[in-house]
Amino acid sequence: MNHVSKPTSIAVVVNPSKFDDPSEFTEEVAELFAEHGLPKPVFIETTVEDAGTGQAERALADGADMVVAAGGDGTVRMVAGALAGTSTEFGIIPVGTGNLMARNLEIPVDDLDGAVAVLADGARETIDLGWLSIDRGRTEEDEPADTDEEHPFLVISGVGFDAEVMADTKSRLKKVVGVAAYVLAGATRVLGKAMRVSLTLDGRREMSMRARTVMIGNVGRLPGGVTLMPGADATNGSLEILALNWRGPAGFAQIATELVLPDAPELAQISSSRTFQARRVTVSSRKSMPVQVDGDTLGRATAVSARVQPRALAVRIPRDQA
Repeated sequence: MNHVSKPTSIAVVVNPSKFDDPSEFTEEVAELFAEHGLPKPVFIETTVEDAGTGQAERALADGADMVVAAGGDGTVRMVAGALAGTSTEFGIIPVGTGNLMARNLEIPVDDLDGAVAVLADGARETIDLGWLSIDRGRTEEDEPADTDEEHPFLVISGVGFDAEVMADTKSRLKKVVGVAAYVLAGATRVLGKAMRVSLTLDGRREMSMRARTVMIGNVGRLPGGVTLMPGADATNGSLEILALNWRGPAGFAQIATELVLPDAPELAQISSSRTFQARRVTVSSRKSMPVQVDGDTLGRATAVSARVQPRALAVRIPRDQA
């Protein structure tokens, strides 16, 4: 980490679906940029067909020395994927509900002026990026299906329960009640069945287990001060894998209690939690599993493979975090 000078050419990739009137947002951002001594930004809007990758690539081609993602975790991860491995700085203006990467980096949320101040006067940190590929199994003709292209993630990818919750969470409800929308969606899925999954870590021997969800984390802190994955650190060149299983609401409550109150007295176990560290991991199952990356659902798959790209991004963070 080190302190750096202000960028001289900035492109802001904006997700217009987050605003009733995107022009009001861009005008306010331009004003704040001027107040903080930043150059006039170029705004590029995402589309349904392109959620941020093409826009970030265009900004790179035009010579921007900083590209800012103004949106939720979906926009952030797509812009990050395009910038990975380049020297162009990455900035975040959190917009939306979760903003988990911004929270993990201590970038101000619900504080536009504070987020812009980080872009102007923050420190520079290089962080890891995760990549997830998907194998959707065999087609009706029993021919092997193509494995999806890799999908970038900065926070958490996963299969099972967490992906079901993301799929069930309604966009309109998220706008009204925020993070509580995920809780409401999760309540309807607590009684589901466990999956029989196989894990392969860094090419070693497969491990078989039953799990309701398997999550692969680059960072591990959730809203409300809950740390889901204590060993997930975006600067350690590794991913943390968390496999959770439980029986019924009581088992789920036990898992939740252990997350919120890790020092609480131990009770008879009706849940299980297994944690691993790896640079590469494959999770497979005979039955198809729902998949998500940073809150974006990607359908179902019989196997997913994740890898970490160490120190892939140069990102602006608050100076007091340096």
